[in-house]
Amino acid sequence: MNDRRARLYSGHLFVLILAALWLAFLTTGRAQEQTTRQTADQQTQRLLAARCAVCHSTDLIQQQRLPRDRWEATVKKMVHWGAQLDATEEAMLVAYLATYFHPEAGPVVAPPAAPRSGEEPGAAPNQPGVPARGAALYKHNCLPCHGEAGRGGMGPKLARNPILSQEDRFRATVRQGRGAMPPWGDVLRPQEIVDIRAWLTTIPD
Repeated sequence: MNDRRARLYSGHLFVLILAALWLAFLTTGRAQEQTTRQTADQQTQRLLAARCAVCHSTDLIQQQRLPRDRWEATVKKMVHWGAQLDATEEAMLVAYLATYFHPEAGPVVAPPAAPRSGEEPGAAPNQPGVPARGAALYKHNCLPCHGEAGRGGMGPKLARNPILSQEDRFRATVRQGRGAMPPWGDVLRPQEIVDIRAWLTTIPD
């Protein structure tokens, strides 16, 4: 009888252990899924600031409540008008906007931007600017407003602009924004800003 009770107890204990392990597995999986979603949302928010807030305030965008097909059409229209988005970025924006700003959505508190590991927001980079990197960064981030080769457009001409001789002022302007220009401190790392400036200084008259 005692052996039977011991076996029964062991069986119950085994089932409880399995249940606890399964619950821990589910909890961990959900936590990882939530972390992944938060990271994706933060990346998309930076993309929204970099590609959309140039022409619209993020508040204006977040006031909209559109179904997915309307968001798809809106993003396509942005690309047609010159927004620098590749296919992956388009899909990220549409998914984010359709998830949080659909017709039945209530007020949304956007997740905070992901911190830049090892970098203070205004920290001076340790390396000199690399023009080749700056050229690619400029094309992807600055060209829609400041034009080809920094010749100007919606934004002022940057080629041979006196601000290029004032590195601290240039960095502060890019990070914090100025006038109609939105802040880019959450989009561009300090080193990337210096790379862009390095490339701009190479543009001839």
